[in-house]
Amino acid sequence: MNSLERVRRMLNGQMVDFIPVCPIVHNALAKLEGISFKEYYTRAEVMASVIISGYKRFCYDGVQLSLGVACEAEAIGCEIVQSEDTMPVVKMPILLEDDKIDRLSIPDFQRDGRMPMFVEAVRQTVEAIGKDAWVIATIRGPLLIASQLRGTEAILVDLVERPQWVQKLFKYTTMVGMTFGAALVKTGAHAISIGEAICSPDLISPVMYRRFIAPWHKQLIYELHRVGCETVIMHICGNSLPIISDVVKTGIDVLDIDAAVAPCEANHASEGKIAFRGNLNPTKTLFRGNPEIVEEKCRRLITDIQLGLYDGRFILSSGCDIPPGTPAENIAAMVRASRSLLL
Repeated sequence: MNSLERVRRMLNGQMVDFIPVCPIVHNALAKLEGISFKEYYTRAEVMASVIISGYKRFCYDGVQLSLGVACEAEAIGCEIVQSEDTMPVVKMPILLEDDKIDRLSIPDFQRDGRMPMFVEAVRQTVEAIGKDAWVIATIRGPLLIASQLRGTEAILVDLVERPQWVQKLFKYTTMVGMTFGAALVKTGAHAISIGEAICSPDLISPVMYRRFIAPWHKQLIYELHRVGCETVIMHICGNSLPIISDVVKTGIDVLDIDAAVAPCEANHASEGKIAFRGNLNPTKTLFRGNPEIVEEKCRRLITDIQLGLYDGRFILSSGCDIPPGTPAENIAAMVRASRSLLL
């Protein structure tokens, strides 16, 4: 079976030859290719070429494209800072006045910011390798977009001090996600990943997630499925274990788990209702480690699955973004470890 078949079979609970591997790696590949971040984040053909080259070089099963946390905010109207060697970042939040929400419009993915560039990069990637590889396109979730428009500290305070105003903002940011996600589904991407790092219980309480954010996630995920998205992934950093049962109720298909979460505990919390992707430590293991350490970590994780300590659907990956400068040998070691152990 090819990579795409392997991932699909795993997600459907069917037998596979090897555990699928899909690391969260995108701009780190640009570094390996000697491509500046500025060029990578501004030219569709360069982004697609880097992602395709990484797939062919390392032979993992899936690729993930991302334009970074500032993508939607830039299209909405935030000024972005982009240097040769950094990701795009918001220079200044624009949502400083209470009534400005009413003046915000849904960005046009064909015209605004770098949305057109990203849609084209995903399309080119799907066209080149989409019959063989699992292709994931990334959007930001309602809370993360809001944090870029308002400022992270400010939006967390707003959740406590003026929840009704925040709900109005989340209604808008959810619509942004629905529109952008639908455009990416039309490219042929097999999965949409929703980046929601700030939903981590390390930053907000499970009660706040359940009350203020999960209902908007449910709406966003429903809409992505409605427009034809095959698989929706949720990415939440840190120790997400306290909210896994809540995330399951949103209708998600796959949850990324960070290095802080044991896969067997995550599977138990979900009652086997969703699949998981993870969860090698991207810094300690992949960036600072060596191939021997990476292979040992992977084999231990896969062996746990084989021994039945974890009986769910699982995709081997990094727990979060693989940092630029990670040795190519360590990325290759992930794939080598997966292919060395038969299921």
